[in-house]
Amino acid sequence: MEDRQAGDPSVVVQGGMVVAEEPEASALDFVVVADLPEELPLDRIVTCEREMAGVGKIRFWGMVEAAGYGELYYGLVRVIRIYPEVFVPPIPGIAVSTANAENVAWALRFTTMKQKFVIGQLTDEQPAYANFDFVSGTKGAHVNIAGISGVATKTSYALFLLYSLFAAQPQLRSIIFNVKGDDLLYLDKPNCKMPTKDREMYTKLGLPCGPFAEVAYFGLKTGLWTLWQFAERELIRYLFEDTEESGVMQGAIDRLAERLREAAGECEGPGVILEGEAVEDLAALVKFLDKLPEKNAWFEGSTLGTRKALMRRLKAGARQVSALITADGRFDYEAQLSVVDIHALSDRARAFVVGAVMRSVYEGREKLGGAHPTTLVILDELNKYAPKRGGGPIKEMLLDVAERGRSLGIVLIGAEQTASQVEERVVGNAALRVVGRLETAESEQPSYGWLSGTLRRRSTLLLPGTMVVAQPEVPVPLVVRFPFPAWATRQSEVLAKGMSGAPPFEGDAPPE
Repeated sequence: MEDRQAGDPSVVVQGGMVVAEEPEASALDFVVVADLPEELPLDRIVTCEREMAGVGKIRFWGMVEAAGYGELYYGLVRVIRIYPEVFVPPIPGIAVSTANAENVAWALRFTTMKQKFVIGQLTDEQPAYANFDFVSGTKGAHVNIAGISGVATKTSYALFLLYSLFAAQPQLRSIIFNVKGDDLLYLDKPNCKMPTKDREMYTKLGLPCGPFAEVAYFGLKTGLWTLWQFAERELIRYLFEDTEESGVMQGAIDRLAERLREAAGECEGPGVILEGEAVEDLAALVKFLDKLPEKNAWFEGSTLGTRKALMRRLKAGARQVSALITADGRFDYEAQLSVVDIHALSDRARAFVVGAVMRSVYEGREKLGGAHPTTLVILDELNKYAPKRGGGPIKEMLLDVAERGRSLGIVLIGAEQTASQVEERVVGNAALRVVGRLETAESEQPSYGWLSGTLRRRSTLLLPGTMVVAQPEVPVPLVVRFPFPAWATRQSEVLAKGMSGAPPFEGDAPPE
């Protein structure tokens, strides 16, 4: 639509809205002229109809994609549905009306979604939906969210989607990594700074307004895994994520991982028995490996140089993750929402935790098979773990999730500042594509080819709380608003004992 040149419409409007004579209408788009600008705001759904010999009545539904003034106010309308599907243009001069809620739902295919969930609010304040079949893996899976850090509210929107999904599909499980201070450590507490207007939005969207009902927190005071689990799941591989290993080095890592798994198979934990020696933690494991004689089965086939290089990297990694491997280490995702706190960890340790958690989910799927609940993994800073260039075991696992996860019931909700810096096979496999505010240069990247020219320009102006969502079943990306979190996102939003509640923030109104 943005490629059309909309001249001044020549139809004289005597009240209401009509299809313009110029520019020439097509079966895919046309121009509407109106008396009043408020009749044609961007994203509004309008409808009109015409008669055709041999067919009868043909009805059109379209979305206002651009608007402006000539001699009259006009809107450029992209056709999103025709019934019956006879692709002819509407006739100039015929009346156009704003679609009511029932027609909007039909035009956007919401009525055909048997398992739908709310993704936000349209400009007419009606709920917008997505089809759960395109998240669960039935027809597709995965969500990708891009936008400027701190402005695009990527994590806030991911949590809103999760909240909506839990309301519609309470049997789901989800894991989210906390990477920003204490932002995600109070999700089970109500937000005492909730604006009144946002409470009303939850009601309009048909959602409860409160905190997440069932949340478990990990990584706050105790470790996440025992040494036995570290060995049995071959988690040592994720300590070498920061390098692209040579074939020789990778072979040495493979042998070490295999030997540890074999040792774990001969005992029950929480530690392991290695060559008759009880090893209880990661520091002890490193010490054991370091004192092995030059010729041994653990480094069989490796040169002395390879062994020394491997041990240097292992020692460096072990120092950063040793607190995560303890005798009382525990991680599971039995709660509806599991929050893994990694905000205070180094980049290497964060990468280790992400890889180890994903491995835990794979292990769970292998053990339970079809009884394994559909599990959504929310991962911010996706560009760090699945970069366009380079690789490693975590990237390979994320690629496997992106390409095979829908059949396993493992769904990735990934977020990043720049989708152009993420491996295309990860982003491209997302059934739902979402953007908040983008940098101008980033918005022009091929990764955002699903945005029309108008939406690309608008994406650089979006305010927090507004996102653009594309999904397979809806013919156009939708601009939606979502409400302020009903759950606390930092300690200052938690209502303390004796407090009557902080005054809600009611928005940033312009000066008179």
